[in-house]
Amino acid sequence: MVGLDKKSNSQPPKSSVKKIAFSESDEEVSEHADTLGNVAIESYNFPTQLIQQCVKVSCGLRLVALLSILRSLLERLSSQKIVVFLSTCDAVDFHYSLISDFQWSANLQAPEDRKRKFVDCKVFRLHGNMQHEDRKTSFQGFNSEKSALLLCTDVAARGLDIPKVRCIIQYAFSGEASEYVHRVGRTARLGEKGEALLFLQPVEVDYMHDLQKHGVSLKEYPLQKVLDSFPLLGQKHNNKKFIALEMHPWVLSLQKSVENFISSEPKLKKLAKDAFCSWVRAYTAHRGDLKKIFMVKKLHLGHVAKSFGLKDQPSLVGRSFKTQEKKRKRDMRQHKPSKKKARLSVKGT
Repeated sequence: MVGLDKKSNSQPPKSSVKKIAFSESDEEVSEHADTLGNVAIESYNFPTQLIQQCVKVSCGLRLVALLSILRSLLERLSSQKIVVFLSTCDAVDFHYSLISDFQWSANLQAPEDRKRKFVDCKVFRLHGNMQHEDRKTSFQGFNSEKSALLLCTDVAARGLDIPKVRCIIQYAFSGEASEYVHRVGRTARLGEKGEALLFLQPVEVDYMHDLQKHGVSLKEYPLQKVLDSFPLLGQKHNNKKFIALEMHPWVLSLQKSVENFISSEPKLKKLAKDAFCSWVRAYTAHRGDLKKIFMVKKLHLGHVAKSFGLKDQPSLVGRSFKTQEKKRKRDMRQHKPSKKKARLSVKGT
């Protein structure tokens, strides 16, 4: 079987079938709807060679967890292609710049010339705000590499034939179950092995229950084990005693290094702030039942800022976001004629 087949748990007496193409290959799913227009709950069958896991991590540790997982994956297999899905174009640009340039050493006192790229592979980006030629060059470049990382929005979730992808990381939640499936459909093709990781915060775990209704079963990713595999210079992890991730020596060291690097690069810091603001806007844009799961008021904006490597207090970053929103609404009011002016113009015609 190639790709993913989607079947309805119930068979209505009269149903319409809608086929949705995953890519330029022969993958497709079917959607059954009853005569009243209510869509039945669909379940999905995934390739047996696909491993699906959930990375449960608090908001403030997301960036460190992502960087650590990428490094672990590339060290485990020197030749593999990874796709990371993010929620906004600004988030793609920020993570692309950070991962492309961030250098690090286990020795915190090491001089700059002793540091090496933290994620040692070619990095590409893909999103809708890029020029057509830039998107084409990035897409073809990623396809031609044996080992590479692609950071993208949902522009790469459908319609693109990306071969030899070993791992899909949904750093930003996918939304509806069907969107999750389309993203996962980029890997484990033609009988090859594949991995799919979904990042969720503790306040978002109800999303797993929604996926389970559609036959999506996720095992927990062993994040603690991965972090323990990166000993710092002169330090050994105490594997016999559980260490909270927030206090893990590797997490503290890497988070500090990332924050120092971002604060020393004005352009990167600007990208981080833009990405933060766009991420918050995207988080508030959910509809229906998802809006009950992904609620901004459940989040700590200081921890959200930390997930973009920002040292700023949430009030500073939050004020910047609120200022932009006020300016946007003010501009909309200025360009929109008032009802009084509209009535006068009607009378004058």
